[in-house]
Amino acid sequence: MKVYLIRHSEPTYQQVTTAGLTGFGRELGGLTDRGIMLAQQCAQQPLFAQVQLVLSSPYTHALQTALEIVRFNAIPLKVDLGLHEWLPDNTGSRTDTDEQAATAYKLYRQHAGKRTTASPLPYESAAEMKTRVLATLNKYAASYDCIACVTHGEVMRQFGDQKDVDYCGVRVIAVD
Repeated sequence: MKVYLIRHSEPTYQQVTTAGLTGFGRELGGLTDRGIMLAQQCAQQPLFAQVQLVLSSPYTHALQTALEIVRFNAIPLKVDLGLHEWLPDNTGSRTDTDEQAATAYKLYRQHAGKRTTASPLPYESAAEMKTRVLATLNKYAASYDCIACVTHGEVMRQFGDQKDVDYCGVRVIAVD
């Protein structure tokens, strides 16, 4: 199956910051006006002529990006939890502050995506993230020849050269 990995568009965290949200509450931020425009431009790419399904991460900025894509194309949309972003707290409780998440990400990057046994923070390793995403994509391989997945930058790094991906940037992978 051909998979177009698409990074969500430009997010804003102004509302969630004003509301004092932390942890998973931070993921409720939508797109900036520029982010909406970028998503609308992305939606007009010719690649969507072959896409049979758009999958989206459940995070609001990914969903809003996917919404703009399906608005311009007659493609069904599904939300799949497995496409969420890297977890700074792999326990599922995610009550971290922005500072704790930043510290976890710094450790993650310092250790090339590995979580050491001495790590004070239980972040998701790169290998765990890639396994999670591949398991998610494999669920669709028998039913589709080509899908698009709106996901996140760190997820996309696991399927390429580890370089940053621009908002609405696309990477193509194959999943058997």
